[in-house]
Order: sequence, then C-alpha cells, then structure tokens
Amino acid sequence: MALAQNPDAARSSDWAFKQLFKLESECRSQVPASQVQAIGQFSKLFDQFPFPTLVSSAFLKLGDLFRSSPNSLRFHIAQVFEASQHHLPQITHTEELLKRVLGVLYSNDPIARALALRLIGNGSIVFAKYPEAQHGVLLRYQSTHPLEIAAAVQTTQCMLDYSPGFLAVVWETVIGKAGDTRMLDSVRAQLIRSLQHAARNLQLSTVLYERCRTWMSQPDSTIVVQNATMATWRAIVQPHNELKLEDAEFVSCYVDHNLSSTRRGALRLLLKWMPVDQVAAMGFEEGVDIIKDRLVSYIRAQLRNGAGSIDLYCVRLALIVLARAEAAAGFPGVPECWELAEAFSKWSLCLFSGSVPRQQSVLEFIQSGMCERPAERDLEMGERGCDDQQRAAFESGGVSDCAGGMYHQLAAAAMLAVNVATTLAQQEYREAAAVIVARSWQAIARVPVRAGKSKYTRCFLRTSWRWCRSVGMASAIVDSVYDMLGSPNQYITHATVTIAAAGLLGAHLAGRCIQLVEASSASLARTSMTGSEQRSIWCALAVILAHSAHIGNDPGQAVLESANPLVIEAVAKWSAHVALIPEDAAERSTLYARSGPPAHLCQKIISLLAAGGSWLAVGLLCKALPTPLLSDQTRGWVHAMHLLADAECARDDSDAYISLAGRSQSLLRILDNQGLPRLYQLYIVQLRTEMVRLLSGWRHFQPTAPPHPSSALVARSLISRTHLLADQTNLVLQTFMTIDEVTREWLAQVQTTLGAIISAATECGGCQRGAQPSVLDISKAVRGSAECQTPELRLGPSFFSTPLNPGMSIETRPDMDGAETTVTVLSGSQFHLIVEGFLRLPKCKLPASPRRIRVAAWLSKQPQRSSNQDLLACSKQNAVARSAQRPTPSGRSASELAAGEDAAWDNAIAFEADLDGAYFECPCAIPTPSLRALFGEYDTNIVAHVHISCALIDDSGCTWWIGPHKSYPLMISTTARA
Repeated sequence: MALAQNPDAARSSDWAFKQLFKLESECRSQVPASQVQAIGQFSKLFDQFPFPTLVSSAFLKLGDLFRSSPNSLRFHIAQVFEASQHHLPQITHTEELLKRVLGVLYSNDPIARALALRLIGNGSIVFAKYPEAQHGVLLRYQSTHPLEIAAAVQTTQCMLDYSPGFLAVVWETVIGKAGDTRMLDSVRAQLIRSLQHAARNLQLSTVLYERCRTWMSQPDSTIVVQNATMATWRAIVQPHNELKLEDAEFVSCYVDHNLSSTRRGALRLLLKWMPVDQVAAMGFEEGVDIIKDRLVSYIRAQLRNGAGSIDLYCVRLALIVLARAEAAAGFPGVPECWELAEAFSKWSLCLFSGSVPRQQSVLEFIQSGMCERPAERDLEMGERGCDDQQRAAFESGGVSDCAGGMYHQLAAAAMLAVNVATTLAQQEYREAAAVIVARSWQAIARVPVRAGKSKYTRCFLRTSWRWCRSVGMASAIVDSVYDMLGSPNQYITHATVTIAAAGLLGAHLAGRCIQLVEASSASLARTSMTGSEQRSIWCALAVILAHSAHIGNDPGQAVLESANPLVIEAVAKWSAHVALIPEDAAERSTLYARSGPPAHLCQKIISLLAAGGSWLAVGLLCKALPTPLLSDQTRGWVHAMHLLADAECARDDSDAYISLAGRSQSLLRILDNQGLPRLYQLYIVQLRTEMVRLLSGWRHFQPTAPPHPSSALVARSLISRTHLLADQTNLVLQTFMTIDEVTREWLAQVQTTLGAIISAATECGGCQRGAQPSVLDISKAVRGSAECQTPELRLGPSFFSTPLNPGMSIETRPDMDGAETTVTVLSGSQFHLIVEGFLRLPKCKLPASPRRIRVAAWLSKQPQRSSNQDLLACSKQNAVARSAQRPTPSGRSASELAAGEDAAWDNAIAFEADLDGAYFECPCAIPTPSLRALFGEYDTNIVAHVHISCALIDDSGCTWWIGPHKSYPLMISTTARA
C-alpha cells in the first residue's frame, strides 16, 4: 500500500530496501488477501527503483516464496515475472533462482509443474540458455495432463525467442506433437507457430517445408491449424526453398475463403512466391494463369461491394501478387492489375469528392464510363454540386464522408497504385501513379484533418512524397502546390512549406506565389476575405520565406530572393495595422480571425522570419496576436518573444537592449519554473545579451595616451569576459543535441567573433599571465578587427519549440543525497563512489545514438549554489568538467598532493562506462588532500564538496554534457575512525 500511496517516494536505496522487507513480511502473513496484494506490489517496486542490487534480492525472495507457497500464490508470482521480465537481466544470481523454480518443476503436483513452466517461460530471457531448464521443459511433454502440456508448449515458444539452439533439443518432440491430430487445436497451433524458428536452419527448414504442405493437405485440419501452418510456412520460405509453383497454386485456393484470417494468411504466403524464375520453365504458364484467374476473381468479387465493405488489406496483397505474376509472364497491353488499381483509385477519389454515391461499387463505376473521365473534372463537379452551406461544411470538415472511412480509403487507394506501379517497374505506370498521388494530395487538401486521422495523414504524405522523389516524379506534386496553398489541412500546408524549403519550386510557380503576395497588401486588411483566400496568402508568404532560406541554383531561387523583402513588408504592414487597434477590442479579434495567419502557420512564419533576421516583422506579428484569447503560458511566451524582437531592433543602443532582453529573460525563467521547458531559449537570450554587452564594452573602451592604470584593469576584465562568453557558447553547443542548422550557424559566428577578439588580444600580450600588455595596442587590435562586429541574430525552428534532449537521472553509492549524516573519508586517501542511473531517450530522432557515459568528478571548497538557469555559473562548472582527464593507473600520491595542495581542488577526473540498455554504473575514485601536510600532527576535519557532472558519448565520439550537475558534502578527516 505504501507504493500505491506514495508513487514519488522512491528516492533512495534505503527507502527501497525498507519497502522490500515490508513486502516480504506481508508475503509471509497468514491472510491470503494481504499476500496477494504484497506480491502485486513487487512490479511497482521494480519500476520505481530498478537497480540491480534490489532487483536481485527481490527476485530471489520471490523464488523462495514460489517454492514454499500454495498454487494460488504461485500463479501471482508467475504474473510478477511476466510483468517485470524486462528487469530480469539485472539479476546477478540467476542459477540460484533457477534452482528454486526447478524444485517445483519436479514435484508430484501437475498444477504446480504447470505453474513452474509458466514462470520459466515468463523468465525465458534469463532461463532459456540453461540446459537444466531446457531438459525440464522437454520432460513435461511426456505428461498426460492437458494444462501441463499447454504450459510446456507456451514455455517452448518463449524460450525459442531467446535461445535458438533450444530448437535442436525439442525438434523431434515438437514436430511429432504438431502432427498429432488428437491434440487440441489451440495446442497444435502453438506448436506449429513455435517451429518458425527453424528458418535459421537449412536442414530443418527443408523438412518443415514438406510437413507444412502435408498439414495443409490433411482433410481433418481445422481453420486454426491451417492458419498457423500458413504463418509458419511463410516464415520458413527462403531463397534455398522458395515457394514452388504447385504449392502456390494450392495455396491460391484459399484466397476466396469465407474467413478473412484464412484469406489474409494465404495472401501473405503468396507474397513469398517469386514467379520470375518459374514462369520461364516449360509447362508452367498454365499454373500461373490459374493463380492469376483466382486472384482476379477474388479482386473483382471485392470490388463489387460498396464503400466500407471492401477488405483493403486483402485487395492490396492480391493486387501485388497479381502484378508480380503479370510482370513475370509479360503482358501485351495494359496489365489487368493496373486497370483494377487505377479504377479503384479513381473511384475512391470520386467517392471522396462526392461525385458518385456510396452505394455504387467499383465495377459499376467502371461500367458507367466514369473511369475514363479526368479526375480533375470529378473534383470540380464535386464542388459545384454543393451549395454554399454544403461547401462551408466541406471546408470545415463537417461532411461525414470525409470524417469516415473515405479519408482512409483515398490514401490507401493511392498507395495501392504506387505498390502496383513499383512492382510492374515501368516508367509509364510510375508516372500514372505519381499523378494519382498528386490528385490525392489535392483532394485531401480540401478538407481539414479530422480527429484520429493526423498520424495517418502525416504517414501518407511523407511516404508518398519520398516515393515520388525516389522515382524522379516529384514534379507531379510540385506542379499542384499552387492549388493547395489555401488548404485548411495543416499537414498539407506543412508539407508545402517543406517542399519549398527543399528548393524544389520552379520559376513559374515562384512567380505565381509572388503575384499572390503582391495582391495581398490590399487584401489582408479586409474583413470580407474568404477563408481560402486568407490561407492562400499566408501560405504563399511562408513558401517564399522557406524557399528563400534554401541555398541552391534552381531557377526559382533568384525570383524568390527578390520577393523576400516584399513578404517581410507585407507581414509588417498587416501586423502594424492590427496592432493599432486596442488589444481588448472585439474588432481586433475579428480582424485577426478573418485576415490573420492560421494557427498552424503562425509559429512557422515567426520562425522563418527569425531565421532570416527580420526581427521587426517578428515583433509586430507577436504584438498583433490575440493575446487575450491565449493561455497564460502562451501569453508569457509571446510577450517574451516580443521583447526579444524589440531588443534586436534596438541593438545599437546597448542599454535599451539589455533592459528589454532582461525582461525577456525574466519571463522565460518564470515559464521554465512553471514546468514549460524554456532552458534552451533562456540560454540563447542570455548569450545574446552578454554578447551585446561585451562588444559594447569593447567599442566604448578608448584608453588615453598615456593610459590610466585603471585602463589595464578594464582591458583585463573585458578579456576575461570574452573567455567566459566563449565557454558559455561551448556549453550551449555541447548541451543540446537537436539544435537546428540556422541557430548552430549563428553560434558558430559567435565563436568566430570571440575567437577573433581573443586572438587580437593575445597578439598584444593581453592573455598572458604576468605580462604588462599595451592597452592602446589591445584596443586598436580589437576595434580594428573586421571579424569583431556584432553577428546578426538568426534563430531557427528549434528556438520556437522545445528541443528534446535525452534525460538522465543519477544516484550515488554510498547514498550522499539522502544520507542523514555526511559521508566521511580519511585524508590523503581516495574516495570511492559509484554513480549509477538511467538514460531517458526522447521520441524524436537524435543526430547520433548514445553509446557511453562520461562522469567528471572533482572536489571543491564551495557547493553548487546556483540553479541551472544561470548560464554563467553553469559554463564555469562545465569548463571544469570538460577539462577532466582520465586517471593514471597508479593515481596521485599523497606526496604529490602535499607538494601542491591546490591540485586537489577543482581538478576534475573523467570516468567512463558503457550503457547497458538505459542503465549505467560508473565507478569513480577521487583523491583527497593530505591534511597532515597542511596542519601538522593535529587532528583536523574539513567539509569539502564532491561535484559530479555527467555527459553522453555518442557513436561518433562527440560528448554531450546533458546530464545533471550535482554536489554533495564530504567530510575529510585525519582521524583513523574515518
């Protein structure tokens, strides 16, 4: 109960072991309900504290309990093994646990033996490799108890997933039992499916191929056995034992079966049939024709159904198999597979647009002659056939057809044409399939995405676009981009902007977008604008901004680059017009709703403007947003961006910039404290503010001749701040893994500027200790450097979203965080601790895969007093961590520490460890100073602080300091009791 009431209480190993002992005592009670409840809490304990020591101890206790408990509790213990099987690899004494389970496996109770088999199957990830477990499972096939045999079959299937060599042990027994018709159908099906692992063995798969043919031919084989046999047959079909023509002909008899599971199993098995080599053989044409006729008959039977009654999955498989057969045999005219696929896609398009009734089937559609009509005409007729009210419902997504299965069927029909064209491998069919894809895009662009369709829409757009580009048919979609600019579908809009960012728009399309933008100056201020016109204008603005950011030599590049100022002017003009209206006035909200950017496009336009450095337009657009309608956090985020944009517009006035940027930082800190991650944005704004303050200080640094003594102090202060700012830039670049290219390029410019300043000061001797630099020379060198100008701030899309970094949680052994007393160590010795934790990967794709963990540990006289929001303090700590060196084999001796006592402080040592899945364990050894050498023979105690900073090393060798930085108190004592 404690775990259920305190889900966040598991913060230390001491607490976790107390809970483990409490659960163990409850399991030994005499109340069955309390025992069952305590056993069920083990899975929660493993999830909250998944460390090897606790996991090993807990599973061994469960093994003891399993050996001495009745069958009712054994069942629940087996359930715990199933729910927590991902924690089993952390067990260090697997043999001891297996011995406890085998004691039950060889008992006289068949129910107890069945439960032991279930537990071994649930723990197959660690038990499958042991011969004792394999032999125990094999013996259970001799039992006559049905539950025990069923448990043995299930355990065999689980163990084969982790130990392929186990198949040779149970091969004769399993294949004999699989052919025994006296066994239950469910047990036979499990046995047959477990034989799929024979695909890795050449001899066994050859034998199993013939057995599958025999089992399918048996007259008393049930549907359950036949489906399992076809699944196993499909798994073992390899190039060395490909599906024979006579077997393919035999399987094709099941494609028109009454049960959909049997049809799908037969069609999936026929996908393994490769008729290319078999058609050329003498006398095989007749067998191929029989298979083709059966497939065509099944497809036509499906196409006689109306909308919503067609099995799209089976029709897709049947058409692909038919296309392979026709491509192998050759065809004098248009292949029948393509005729059917093209007719099905046109019918889906007409059904989606509303030009044909839902009751009309595909075959009726072909017979009516509508299949020969251009698809563009169907789309136009579908729109003209609606009155104004229907058209409004169509654009808003209120039409039931668009919200139902027609949306799914349209995309499936387009991808079906793509699959058939790819199988036929001829250019004319690829071109026709690309046209079908483009028409499907146009149809989808006419309606917004309904609930539950967003993931499917993104997948279809991404897959179809990649296919068109791979076969050189991208122009089919690009040519229809202009017609999709006013789409209410946000994913179509994002896809259009992505195509523009790739630099694939031609000069003709670029000119049409520019014409639309030129006419927008007078249109954006009108409240009588239709929704389509409004979306077209703003989408054209985003397309031009995205395409202008692309670097290339395509024909439309020069045209759109000249239009970029026109776009910025149009956005600024409209924003200024809206901003003149009071913020709380209803007229402003109405004007924004009828002429402003759509919600799904507003952030995209702001990020594109920021990437181009158009901060005036960014500030005006943020000011024009309807902030009273936004949430508190969104309103704070918009206000922070507005202040940053105003600061960039006033960057020549450093005082005004620092004031505005400081207010923006305050808002970002508040948002970050409220749970909205804004640390990355806060670091960028702090870095930019310090950059402006530093360069302003260098510009105003004008020492007199002869220089005043204070001028040297000012010069050294500026040089020190330059080095600190370089460390801050390195921290940002080495902390966040998903920074976009635009922001990374700006950070590289910042590094170049700071490097030029440091180089100019170094040449004049300003960076050397003990040197007396010439203040006048430093000032002239820095101000005269051409690279020491303030780089224009350009931020990409990662600044306006939340860059997802891997997360890391760590603990130490001994526990230095939750310990009641401070850990004490003997002076002059090495302090040994283990840093362990888990890595949490985000859902987004990272630029590289994590491989190792680096831990930088050092002693300091001061604790960590600042939060992670302070970029300056974090950069100082990160500089110490980045300078960490690997320890020498012998370590540092006490005499060395006595000779240089300062070497023990703020001198980091690097330790590395491999990742074990998401878990890591890194031993560390930190040398401590010798207090005897400092204070003589007197007993002395001092409190130091152990600093730990963690980093992630990816497969390319780059180090990312993403981990937490923690500090713990450490008592260093000269007494022997330490």
